[in-house]
Parts: sequence; structure tokens; C-alpha cells
Amino acid sequence: MIAPVARGLRALGADVDLVGFTTARAAFERADLEAGSVIKMLDPDPAADAPYREAALTLLTGDGHADVTREETEAYFTIGLRDLAEQLGLDEAMRRVRIEGRKAFLPVSAMERYLLQTKPDLVISTTSPRFELALLRAARRQGIPSVAMGDLFLVDEREWILSGDYADHLTVISPVVAEELARDGLVGTQTHVTGNPAFDTMRPRPDDGARRDALRLRLGLSDRTVILWPAAQLGAVASDQRPYARPDEVVAAMERICERDPGFAYLLRPHPNAPFEMPEGARNGVLDLGILTPEEALLTADLVCVEVSTMGLQAALLGKPVVCVTFAHEAGFPRYGLAQVVESLDGAVDLIAGRRFALPSKDFSMPPLGSATSNVIRLLQRLAASIDGLH
Repeated sequence: MIAPVARGLRALGADVDLVGFTTARAAFERADLEAGSVIKMLDPDPAADAPYREAALTLLTGDGHADVTREETEAYFTIGLRDLAEQLGLDEAMRRVRIEGRKAFLPVSAMERYLLQTKPDLVISTTSPRFELALLRAARRQGIPSVAMGDLFLVDEREWILSGDYADHLTVISPVVAEELARDGLVGTQTHVTGNPAFDTMRPRPDDGARRDALRLRLGLSDRTVILWPAAQLGAVASDQRPYARPDEVVAAMERICERDPGFAYLLRPHPNAPFEMPEGARNGVLDLGILTPEEALLTADLVCVEVSTMGLQAALLGKPVVCVTFAHEAGFPRYGLAQVVESLDGAVDLIAGRRFALPSKDFSMPPLGSATSNVIRLLQRLAASIDGLH
């Protein structure tokens, strides 16, 4: 979400201090956006952080994410541990981090130091917890206007969004989300319905029909009704500890659909962090190991069958039928009329093979795909115009 907004602001001549706290830094760089990392949030006086860095090193074990350097991980834990130690004492802070990991961090003081050093006119962040939340709270304490950008339904984030100690402004994808937050008691934060800039690449294009035909021909799927299955991460479990379906279980279910109606075929898309080989017996399926972009996969498909992937929501916003299997509560979007719900793979087989899948509801009222980035930037321009000396 942040990348297209940052690019748009820089194109307008704004001085954007772009910081990726964890994996975002590498993602920004891959998008050709100059960005700093969490290292920028360290105290300008290295001696002030030194004892906490030494303690933090004892907490780090094993390898981290490939997009996060060892130096960034050390900085992240040094900053988080120092803030916690200043509140609780170092021994208690260490105990807390050993139990909770990085969930224990909320370094508001570190963010205040950074804001005092850089003196921004506006603070913009996602609704993520820990460092992003700390940044927004630091901005509120210093009287700097702040904007939190919401991505989906903001269910897990309610705890801090509704705290009364949050951003001045919050962007949401739909008026439905704004209305739910208001009903739940949102105070001190003004909501703005903008859509999600991350979804702007899904906007319809004049050549979509030709692109779809070419993709389906290339995959050998031209004359079939194509089911897209975006897989959950291998080995992951849902919030209620139930396992997601294994690839072999998915393939077996898809093959049963194809046996009952040979007009079907399927496209199996592994989670990007957990690729796998196509299971045995996949006579009517194609494995997408990075062959297609997410947008191309959705363009190729006629319907999407999903457990929790955001691609189910994206498909619904494109007006494609979506069947959510087993984990509708966790997926979130089915409760808005954006998917049909079945309780098992067997249920999905019966529904799809019987061709009883249906188009999603149209009452979600999200702004048109492709408009979100400009909607957010217009909001930021209005806020900037109200700040003396900012042009």
C-alpha cells in the first residue's frame, strides 16, 4: 500500500522519508524506491543504545527472513528492548521478550526521538502493530498529523485502532468498514473511504480479453472452466489450530470435480513463501510456480476456490465467483457477501461440480479499482494544505 503512495508523492515533489521496518525495506527497493530501514530509528548517540544492543544479541537465534539483514534485526531488537527496559527494567524486559518475542515491543520513545530529529509535517503508516503503532502514537504525542492506511477489514487491528490513542486519520477500503468501526466505538480518528492502493494494479484494462485468451491458450486451458486455488502456506495452521488443506488433498478434490464434469480444469498456485511440486494424480491441473502474476492468475480463472488467501477477496472485487472453504471466519470477506461458504472440500466439490457457484454481492461499495492511490494522495494533499509552510 505504501509504495504507490510514496511514488506518487515523490512525483509531486514531496520530500518523503520512506522507511521499511522489516521486510518492507527490501520490497521498496525492488520497486525502485529509495528507502531506509529500522536502523534509522537507533539513537543518534550509539552509547545510549549500547547496553541494550548487547542484551538484544543474546535474544537472537537462528536465521531471519531473507529480506531482513542481520544488522536490521539487531537494530529492531535493540530499539524494542530499550523502550521496554526503560519502562520495566532490563531484567523484566528480557523476561518479557523471551516469552512474547517481538510482540512485546512498542517503542514509542524511540519513535519520538526520531520525529524530534527529522521534524516531519505528516506521518503515514500502515495499521500494523509494534513499530508502526508506536510511530503513530509518537506522532500524536508530538502533535504531528498522522494517517494510518488500512488494508482489509481491520478486525485484528481493532484493539489499537479503537484505543483512543491512534492516528488522526484512517483510510479504509469500503464504507462498510468505516461503519463497523463507528459502531464499535471509534473515537479520535477520522475515517476516509479510499480503497486499498495495493489493489490498484487489478484495475480493468482494455486488452484484458485478449490477455486472458492468450494466457489460457498458453496454459492449455482455453476450452475449460478454470478453478484457481491459491494455497495457504504449507504447514501453517488457522487461528483455531486447524490445519489448512494439503496440496494432495486439494488435487484429489479438484480431480473429483473434473471427473464429474470434464469441462473443468484447475490452476494450483502455491503460497509465495512455500512452493511445492504438483502432487501425483493431477491430470487436469496446472501448477503455477511463478508462471503468472497474481493479476494474471485471476484473469485466467473463471472462479476462485480458497481457504484464507487475499486472492479470494481480489477475485470477488473483480466480480468473479468465489467459494471459501472451511475458514470463512478467518478469511473475513465472505461475511460481506463476497463469497459462498462451504465447510469442507467435499462441500466445495458438490457446489462447484454442480455449477451452483454464484457471483459475489455488489453491496460492498469499495471505490473503483485503480482509484485508491489517487484517493489517498488527495487526502494527504488536503492535510498538507492545512499545515503552515507546507506546499
